[in-house]
Amino acid sequence: MNAQYCKISLRKLTSKQTKAGYHNAEFKKMFGSFKVDPCLPFSRSEFFRDSRQKVQGMSISGVQQKLSLQVDACHKLVTTAEGGMYILKPSPEAYPHAAENEHAAMRLSQLMGVDTAQCALVSFSGGDLAYITRRFDRLAGGGKLHQEDLMQCCGLPSDDKYSKTYEEAGRLVHDVTNGKQAAVLDFVRRVMLAYVMGNDDLHLKNFSVARLAGNTTRYYDRLTPNYDCLFCEAFNTGKAQNTGMGLLALGLLYDDEDGDEYFSDRYNHHGFYTGYDFLALGRRLALPEKPIRTFIAKLKSSRKNITDLIDHSYMPKDMKARTGATVKERIKAMLWVD
Repeated sequence: MNAQYCKISLRKLTSKQTKAGYHNAEFKKMFGSFKVDPCLPFSRSEFFRDSRQKVQGMSISGVQQKLSLQVDACHKLVTTAEGGMYILKPSPEAYPHAAENEHAAMRLSQLMGVDTAQCALVSFSGGDLAYITRRFDRLAGGGKLHQEDLMQCCGLPSDDKYSKTYEEAGRLVHDVTNGKQAAVLDFVRRVMLAYVMGNDDLHLKNFSVARLAGNTTRYYDRLTPNYDCLFCEAFNTGKAQNTGMGLLALGLLYDDEDGDEYFSDRYNHHGFYTGYDFLALGRRLALPEKPIRTFIAKLKSSRKNITDLIDHSYMPKDMKARTGATVKERIKAMLWVD
């Protein structure tokens, strides 16, 4: 654990902080007040013991156990069945340090300029770290932002979240936003980033679209902030050095002839995706090449900042090593654009 770095921004801490472990500006942005206590009033074991009954009736889905939190009158983060402003996600027993992993992955998303949900690490009463994210579907007046994930947009059952390619999903983003190129480009950047970080579980439920206040049309304005990012390859402890080029959660390109994934000649030659494949995805979604090449160039120029972020994270040393190896190899592959 690297206690000299902020548990929100992962930037180096100074000695003049109101809350130990957090930069003042980052803490105020995340929690709204320095009065909030980032140490949870319950232990990790109490969370897993009580979460099954407390989660009933909540709208938060997924396999990982989560709880909705609100700040009570005593400025404590406490569980609530409805109206919570935060979601708490501890590391599952089967995936140790998933909380620290997700936090670092989300910080990488923000580093690369992707609109990303606010998040932090907080402590259980026993000292174990947990991941917390601020809900972006809550409005200041207490209302909810209208949003749907791509599964809901497709009208598909939850079991089909891996049933489309990213090209098909990108076309759907185009359609439901009335052709907003910025939304489609945002989508493509997130797919590229998932490949770089080894996030092989970026499925249809991990993309959502939202209508802004005042929009009375049937179309959505944009993607919601990025969420549920993980360095999934870092959990592959069976490899001494995890530099393998695994596939993404969905196929990248769509083959109109047989309705399955299309693999480019470059993919068939190398056995993994390169920048060429993501440029092809952009072309198929009617995007100009320049912003995609610009994002690839930013990955190249940000390599030291990315390495530093991983090193400064709260992941254990072996997980940092696997993450760093994957990211290094994936960025190298992204540079092969011709």
